[in-house]
Formats: sequence, C-alpha cells, structure tokens
Amino acid sequence: MVKTYQNKWVVSTKRVTIEGEESLEGVLRDGAGRGRIVICHPHPLYGGAMWNNVVEAVEDAFSECGYATLKFNFRGVGGSTGRYGEGEGEIRDVEAAAAFLRREAQGSGPLILAGYSFGAWVCARAAARVDDAAGLFLVAYPFTVYDTKELLAFRGKVWFAGGAYDDISPLDSLMAVYKEIQTEKAIKVVPSSHFFEGCEAEIADFIRESFGAGKGGGCGA
Repeated sequence: MVKTYQNKWVVSTKRVTIEGEESLEGVLRDGAGRGRIVICHPHPLYGGAMWNNVVEAVEDAFSECGYATLKFNFRGVGGSTGRYGEGEGEIRDVEAAAAFLRREAQGSGPLILAGYSFGAWVCARAAARVDDAAGLFLVAYPFTVYDTKELLAFRGKVWFAGGAYDDISPLDSLMAVYKEIQTEKAIKVVPSSHFFEGCEAEIADFIRESFGAGKGGGCGA
C-alpha cells in the first residue's frame, strides 16, 4: 500500500517477517529519513495485538511526521510463532524488531521505542539492550502491575501519554514517576480511561507536536 501525505513524501507499507528467536509478523512503513520507530502492543494474554487502536494511532502519527515505523506481533500473537514469554521473551522480540528496522529502514535518524500498556513496560526494559535507543514514547505505562526500575535508569528522552481516568496507569503514579525522571522528558494527559476509545487523536496530536507535524482532532472529557 502507498500513501502520500500533505508533506509530499510517499509512504509505502508492507507486511514483513522478522526472523529471530521466533518468527514475528510485522508491518513496515518507510519514512522520509527522520528516524525509526519500533511500536509494541498491549498484553498478549488480554487480547493485545498490533491492530490495536492506540498502536495504529501511534503508527499513523509517526509516519505522518516522516519516521519509518515497524509494528509487530509479539511471540504467540497472530501469525507470530512461539508462546507468551513472561516479558523476557518479548524483550528479545523488541531487540529483533530493532535490528530488523536498522537493516530495512531507509535513511538514519534516531531509533525510538514506542509502546502502549504492557508494550510500554517491555520497551522500557528493552531500552538497556538496544544500544542505539535514543528515546521512549510510552502510552499508559501500567504502574499498578510493573515496577519502573529500568524506566528510571534510562538516559534518553522519554515522552509519556496517560489517561486522566486510567485505573491501570493512575494519573498520580504517572505524575510521581514523571517528577523522578532526570532526563529530558515530555508529558500529555488525555481525558480518557486506559483504553483511549475516541481519544486516539489526542495521542496523535502529541506526536505531531513533539515530532514535527501539525495538529489534528481531539476528544472530549
């Protein structure tokens, strides 16, 4: 599939297979050389997959900003081989995806790991193993389920998007961790629950504002 943005670059999208410890299905979009984004989906045991509404909003917005994007299904999800890896296997999946994107994406630019919910936690943990990870874009980091040790140790830039009414990623927990982060950082609070139904454009706007395109729509409280 080919799409032309108002910015005049043409984006091609193709299904890919990422070979590593497991064989992972993914979708690669080329970019305009501004950078590369690996995008990770929510928890595999609770229906998480790369066709998630938030994952697609992140993919679309970064693509619009000129970044090559790679979203993929973790092991055991969809057409990806293997089975749920308790978080450790999924970290290795991110490593494989980052290596694939380095090889296949046109241009250079920074590599950013982006994730939603469980995917945000996996990205934060994988960042220490992905040598050229320059930043983390984290949506609804699940503070009530997982710790933040690796997140707090990360020294690249961190962007947070959270829901004001999220009971899995509570706003007070998000704000407390945000204050602890000692590196460059940015935050967007969306009037939403953990699932962001109808509020995907708010996340996309945050990406456009942070990474270089214009604003789009929004959602109500």
